Amino acid sequence: MFVLNSRLKKLIIELLSHKEPVTSEYLAKVLGVTSRTIRNDVKTLNLELKKIGVQIEASRGVGYFIDSALGQQVTELIEELFMLQEEEHGNTPVLPEERILYILKRIIMADDFIAAEQLANELFVSKSTVDNDLKQVEKLLEKYDLKLFKKQNYGIKLLGNEMNIRFCLSESLANRKNEQAELENEIIADVNIDEIKAITKEYIEELSFSMAELPLNNLVMHIAIAIQRIKKGKNVEAGSIELDQLENQVEYEVAAKIVKSIEDKYAIKIPLGEVAYITIHLLGAKHFEDKDFHQSDFVELVWESHYQLVANILSEINRVYRIDLREDRELIYGLGLHLRSAINRLKYRMNLRNPMLTEIKRNYPFSFELGIVAAEIIQNNSELVVNEDEIGYIAIHLEAAVERMKNKKRRQMKRVAIVCASGLGTAKLLAASVESVFSGIDIVGTYPSYSIADIKKEEVDLILSTIPIRQESPIPSLHINAILTEKDIEKVREHITSKFLNEDNSKSLKKLQNLFSDELFFTDVDKKKPNEIIKSLSTVLNIKGYVDDSFQRSVLEREEISPTSIGNLVAIPHPLKPNALGSCIAIGILKKPVKWGEHTVQLILLLALNEKDKEEFGHLFNHIWKLVQNKKMVDELCTKENFEDFMGLFYSIK
Repeated sequence: MFVLNSRLKKLIIELLSHKEPVTSEYLAKVLGVTSRTIRNDVKTLNLELKKIGVQIEASRGVGYFIDSALGQQVTELIEELFMLQEEEHGNTPVLPEERILYILKRIIMADDFIAAEQLANELFVSKSTVDNDLKQVEKLLEKYDLKLFKKQNYGIKLLGNEMNIRFCLSESLANRKNEQAELENEIIADVNIDEIKAITKEYIEELSFSMAELPLNNLVMHIAIAIQRIKKGKNVEAGSIELDQLENQVEYEVAAKIVKSIEDKYAIKIPLGEVAYITIHLLGAKHFEDKDFHQSDFVELVWESHYQLVANILSEINRVYRIDLREDRELIYGLGLHLRSAINRLKYRMNLRNPMLTEIKRNYPFSFELGIVAAEIIQNNSELVVNEDEIGYIAIHLEAAVERMKNKKRRQMKRVAIVCASGLGTAKLLAASVESVFSGIDIVGTYPSYSIADIKKEEVDLILSTIPIRQESPIPSLHINAILTEKDIEKVREHITSKFLNEDNSKSLKKLQNLFSDELFFTDVDKKKPNEIIKSLSTVLNIKGYVDDSFQRSVLEREEISPTSIGNLVAIPHPLKPNALGSCIAIGILKKPVKWGEHTVQLILLLALNEKDKEEFGHLFNHIWKLVQNKKMVDELCTKENFEDFMGLFYSIK
């Protein structure tokens, strides 16, 4: 019976995620195979899809697609078909990153040595492939001070601190798509998760804060893993944790009660080190509090050290990007409370997986950059390395603060004039629609098109007109439809947001155009690693006088924190802070796509801004981000060998 492997799953996911046809060339780049392989894979998938009466269609010169007219029901049928196959037949890892996680898990869970030949047989690959994968496994283990001990004729064995082994195991499993199923089926099969959760919830109610659902589930899983490891004699030694720093914490008392209840339930003796282990998880759990921070002394609630850390973060964001969030008390309280738990997680190298990370990076790219600034401040203050998951959580707090400021500005822009050529009735309907959507807006009047000159700047903040306004006017205006549409609403919102950020879309677009030049356009770049590509492009910028020697180092440091690949074959590397001598964007088109973080990349836009342009970074960054979301166009951009042709297509993207 046919088993759907990882490559085929990625192919069907790509097709389902596109509303328009996708070329075999694009799919080949994303999956790292040839177009011929894509054609063969489509045939294989169609044999299975035939069971539910669906086919992947092909249009010559256009690409592959699944008829969107079939609707959401067909998408669900396809997902169900392949999910059932995975449950019934398992899923042998195919891609390198999947093999690495599989090998890591097998080594951690092995009671003794495990031979490389055995791993090769399980994965249906050669021993040399496993040997190469093991090099990557060793790099992952280094993060937790763990090592592989290799003994001839015996195999491989994991050496290291038990607490670090558990953290590594938990994170490696959290990176798997079916984390819950894997935990239950392979690691904690004889542990009742619901019982563990009930015990845990009973005692954490004694804490002064509520625990969010995700960290609660994370804690329960850690306890379940601990029970299984203890049964195997794998205990966390008390000496491996500084108990004197934990015993006076309320969380330690709660952890002791949880442990006592579990001992009674499972008839096992749990060592003292395990109490400390659970305490660490409680200290690292995300808090969920919705206090009235205006009425409370939130400096005391978030602790003075975290309050000062937030103040330093917001001061640096203001200095680097000229976005002043320093008076947002809700942000100070929320971010300060978050850092109380985050600092503990970072201290003990606990990873709280962020299930929203991809969406955060895609939907709030600039706020994620602000999170990078925060991460740098935290690292300088505590020498703790902040991972992508934590940066994502910080970015959510910052995005919320930016949105609050935008909303405040929207409320300040109250005076709107309506210009309509369709008569008074239409004008009144449009005015009512605008007032309905934008609460707080004051329609100061409705005007026929010939009396635009009568509208006074002192009385109006914005003109909404159903006809294009040709004549010069000191009052900003927007052309909208007589019957307000969703696009019109978004246009008004964007205008108000732009005013808040001191942006002018037309000026910003011209600024963006000025950043590109023929002398910084490179095709057939023959490099295979992100760092090599960054060094190559930044060296050219250095030679041409756009950047100094510190630029390359800053870009590589930014890349180390979080890869700047954004999917859709694109990466936008840039320094931690605007530090170029002259603002520019270098374009690099790779000869062959490369692996860049979690994505495949062929088009690189190396962004360099100097100090005087740093206020525009957020808008330019978001603007570029939006431009490269058209997958078909980006695929075509990668074929351009001429600068004018590239830029002509680049600015045609909507």
